[in-house]
Amino acid sequence: MNSRARFAVVDGVRGIAILLMFVYHFSWDLSYFGFSQADLFHDPFWLVFAWVIAGIFLFISGFAFTLAEHRGTAPGARIRRLALIGVCAGLVSLSTYAIDPRSFVFFGILHHIFLASLLLLLLRSLPSWLLALVGLLCVAAPHLFTPVIFANSWLLWVGLSPDPVNSVDYVPVIPWLALPLLGLITGRRVLREERLPALFNWQPEHPLGKSVRLLGRHSLLVYVIHQPILFGALWLYVIASA
Repeated sequence: MNSRARFAVVDGVRGIAILLMFVYHFSWDLSYFGFSQADLFHDPFWLVFAWVIAGIFLFISGFAFTLAEHRGTAPGARIRRLALIGVCAGLVSLSTYAIDPRSFVFFGILHHIFLASLLLLLLRSLPSWLLALVGLLCVAAPHLFTPVIFANSWLLWVGLSPDPVNSVDYVPVIPWLALPLLGLITGRRVLREERLPALFNWQPEHPLGKSVRLLGRHSLLVYVIHQPILFGALWLYVIASA
């Protein structure tokens, strides 16, 4: 197997998550401007929809981490990528704070991927069974351990607050770190195979497949610019219609 290979299926799955994210964020925009009555924060459908999107991104981030390890990606390139994610996470926080300080994104999907990437660097030498145990503990912890101290604003990123958290995008370390860990473990398992599953030989031929792969390949850029475009277009429409 070519250690430098970039799997189209990984970009494709990430691209599907981007398309689902378009739907979710545009639905939020429509609700914000009063064009829709969709309750994205309480309706079970929209809650599960958001969880699926976050789950895909986080699993793929762990899988991609393993691929980068396997390729021997230069430390400088990984640091630049991580710094870019951190900057983009900060921009998301600033822009959402400007819109609504009461529910701004202080620890969303990009913040989680940034911190999870650092944690995976620390945990990467552990055997897969121990990583799986850490993941299970992450899933179980909110049901077993929610002391009041974690309700403090400076600890909400951990995910153990006993109180509801008001944010339009909240992806705390616990329990969500379980998914990057699962992605890392899965990546190890796949790359150990002498012959890769057929899925990893997929190369898109149809323009739709190529477009989805392109979205996934440039997912960070698309993530940063799509909401300003969607939100801005609706805002201009509202202004023009007033």
